[in-house]
Amino acid sequence: MESSREECPYLFKGDFPWQSEMAIAGQFVVASQTLTLQTGSAPHFLDLTLAVNSLVEQLDVLAGTVLVFSKHTTAAIVANEHEPLLLDDIADLLLRLAPPSGRYRHDDMTIRTVNLTPNEAKNGHAHCQHLFLGSSIQFPVIDGRLELGQWQHIFLVELDGPRTRQVVVQVSGVGASHCIPVDGAQSHSNI
Repeated sequence: MESSREECPYLFKGDFPWQSEMAIAGQFVVASQTLTLQTGSAPHFLDLTLAVNSLVEQLDVLAGTVLVFSKHTTAAIVANEHEPLLLDDIADLLLRLAPPSGRYRHDDMTIRTVNLTPNEAKNGHAHCQHLFLGSSIQFPVIDGRLELGQWQHIFLVELDGPRTRQVVVQVSGVGASHCIPVDGAQSHSNI
C-alpha cells in the first residue's frame, strides 16, 4: 500500500500551551509482532532498532507509540547508544551490581520451594540485574517515524544466555491511510 501522507496531511498545531501536534483520523491501528531471537552469552546486547522501525514503517502509523516488551525476567529492554566500549562498560557495571559468583537464595535449591524447573540454571544474578533495567520501553511515533534521540538504539539485553528469547513489539496509533479531513485543520506542510 502506498503511503497516503501526501494525500492526507491533516496534522496541525493546536492553540494549546504545550504546543502539541494533533492528528485527525478515522481509525486507530493496533498491531503486534513477536520476534523470536537467539542471544549470545550474557551480558549480550542485541540491537532491535531496525526491526522495530521496520514494523512502524510497514503499518504506516502517522502518530502513536511503540511498546517493546521482553517476555522474560532475565532479558531486559533498554535504550542507549550503540557504541561498543559503552556497551562493555554497561556489561561490567551489571556484573559488579549482581555478580554471577554471588550468593543468591534463588539459586539454593535446598531452600527454594516455588517455580522450580528440572535442571534449572543458577541465575539469581540475572534476575537481580534485570531489576535495574526493566521489561519494556514505550517510544513515540511522530509523523510516521520512530522518534529516537540521535544516539539511541533499542536493545534486548541478555542476562542469562545464550537462549532463545521472545520480544513483543506493539505499535498503536493513528493510521496515515485512514486520515479524514476536519473543518479548520491545516495541512502539515503549512505548519
